[in-house]
Amino acid sequence: MNKMRFIDLHCDTVVCEVMGNEDSKNLRSNPTGMLDLLRMKEAGCLLQCFALYIPPMKRIASTTGEADEWDFFNDAADCYDRQIAANTDLIRPVGKYADIEKNMADGIMSSMMTIENGEPLNGKIERLDEMYRRGVRLITLTHNQENTLGYPNCLEPDAGLKPFGIETVRRMNELGIIIDTAHLSDGGFWNVVKHSSKPFVASHSNARELCPVMRNLTDDMLRAVADKGGMVGLNYAADFLVDKTRYTYCADIARHARYMADKAGVDIVALGSDFDGIGGELEMDDCSKLPLLAEALRREGFTEDEVERVFYRNAQRFFEDNL
Repeated sequence: MNKMRFIDLHCDTVVCEVMGNEDSKNLRSNPTGMLDLLRMKEAGCLLQCFALYIPPMKRIASTTGEADEWDFFNDAADCYDRQIAANTDLIRPVGKYADIEKNMADGIMSSMMTIENGEPLNGKIERLDEMYRRGVRLITLTHNQENTLGYPNCLEPDAGLKPFGIETVRRMNELGIIIDTAHLSDGGFWNVVKHSSKPFVASHSNARELCPVMRNLTDDMLRAVADKGGMVGLNYAADFLVDKTRYTYCADIARHARYMADKAGVDIVALGSDFDGIGGELEMDDCSKLPLLAEALRREGFTEDEVERVFYRNAQRFFEDNL
């Protein structure tokens, strides 16, 4: 299979695969996971967004030494830093678009630190500045629980952002941290549309009209993302592709891509695999199989230029404009 360059807006590999298992697992080569650096390089990766997933502390308090979500974030960021520092022959961290350009010129992959679940902020806006200094450039505002910013769409779909959430959106705009509405309530999404002065992303979401789960976006939401100049990363999980199935086929991912492009323009469509955060029976169960998705997109009528836009050019342009 011919490889194609790609940018992926979301994976859970650092926390869900490596952190806590660094003696036996690492980013460079981890065959039990859905991606690692060697497979990413072979597949044509330009940039991988590595999400530091912040779980509910009550779930992990008995097995970790972290006192709260802020401690967990810092331990996860330390793990990320160690893994990237050990593999600078393959991948290097980025904080601005010029870093991505330099890495591309040097034949090195780029790595972006992101956060999934803004709860480490815990009402303390100054922590955003600390996150930025550590290298965080994108934050998924909520996960599947209420936090100090707002509510998840799986629990309170109509609830909006809390006052601290609105304050956080504005400060993220000022700092240059990208807002991610994946997992956020519908009400919170529309608050982001209203209060964000900059484009935002839904890093791993699909089209709700094709699969009626709240994590996916309505047609109006897709158009709102486009109007803001943002992106939606295609999620490969079966739960968000076809209603009531555990099987994921590349044809189903391509069908969502076609629908989103038809409703809001091909420029909003990107990749947001959610690798190492999804289960089920997956036709594309690791990053080395991305050529299968490229072929599926071609069968859905995407031109070669449009396939490249979905795979990396849309995201590259977005980061050039917003990072």
